[in-house]
Amino acid sequence: MTSDSGISEAAAAGRFDRAVAHWNAGRFWHAHEDWEDLWNEAYDDHKRWLQGLIQYAAAFFHFDRGFYASGFERLLVQATEKTQGYDGPVHHLDWRRMQRDLAPWIAYGRAVADGAAFPEAPAPIPVLRYAQGYDPQPLPWEADAPGDDA
Repeated sequence: MTSDSGISEAAAAGRFDRAVAHWNAGRFWHAHEDWEDLWNEAYDDHKRWLQGLIQYAAAFFHFDRGFYASGFERLLVQATEKTQGYDGPVHHLDWRRMQRDLAPWIAYGRAVADGAAFPEAPAPIPVLRYAQGYDPQPLPWEADAPGDDA
C-alpha cells in the first residue's frame, strides 16, 4: 500500500520511527531530517503538525549545542503553535505525554526570551514514547551527516 505521494506506508512508518529513535539518542539533526522528508509529502493539519515536530527537534539541536538562544526560543514557540490542538494521526506517539514533558521547556523558552541563562535544562529533554502496544520498526540509520560531531 502506498500513500498519495508514492511512499509506502511501511517506509513512512519506518522513517517516522527512525526519527523518534534519533531524537531519543540525542541526534536531533537526524530526527529533523527524517521528519522533514515526511513533511514534504504531507498535507493540511498533519503537515503543520510534522513541521512542529521538526521545529522542536531544531530547538533541541540548538539547546544541545548551546547556541542561538533566540532561535531556540523562537522555534519552541512556533512548534507549540503548530502542534497545539492537533488531533490527527500521531504515528503511535504518546502525544499527550510528549506535550506534558515539553511544558517546562516551553516555559523555559519564554524565560530565555526574557533574559534567563541559556542553556540551562529546566527538565530532562523529553523522551518520545509510543502508545502502549505499538512495536516501532525504524528504518536503519544511514551514514553520519552534519550534526554528528558532538
